[in-house]
Amino acid sequence: MMSDAADRWNARYADAADSVPEAARVLQQGAQWLPACSPEAPLDALDLACGRAGNGQWLAERGYRVTAWDVSERVIEQIAQRRPALIAHCEVRDVSSQPPEPDSFDIIVVARFLDRALCPAIAQALKPGGVLFYQTFTHGLSNDDYMLRSNELLDLFDSLNILEYHEPEPDASGKAEAQLVARRP
Repeated sequence: MMSDAADRWNARYADAADSVPEAARVLQQGAQWLPACSPEAPLDALDLACGRAGNGQWLAERGYRVTAWDVSERVIEQIAQRRPALIAHCEVRDVSSQPPEPDSFDIIVVARFLDRALCPAIAQALKPGGVLFYQTFTHGLSNDDYMLRSNELLDLFDSLNILEYHEPEPDASGKAEAQLVARRP
């Protein structure tokens, strides 16, 4: 049986044409923290709760072997049908009930998604030396459950070494997103 979240996201993507969004600011601005990758030694990246997989596409264009997970069957179908197919593996996956396995990825990107209970599994899913890029709301949403409290992202990933952290004030629209780049020791 499909979850309410999957129903909601499938409806959102059902009538919209596939388009690749720009990568999250945290990934673009923190690109210097990406581990070196080559065709001979590709690294594994996860675009978790990927939406249209703008982050995954951005990483794939730079040579990373990308896995994209989202609860929406519709958006995963759209990503899988893109040509050229840059995302190595697309999967319909409710990450809250099926988190990533420990020591699985060199890079994990999470943008505009928050499940606090999942954060320890995300940290453990990084291989030693792996890097997390995380960006999500601190202001501007109607449901406080999906917004971080001040400095909360630092606490949620306190097992990682913080490389960069930004928590801006809300913009003119009243929205703001914290940005974290952290490495697993």
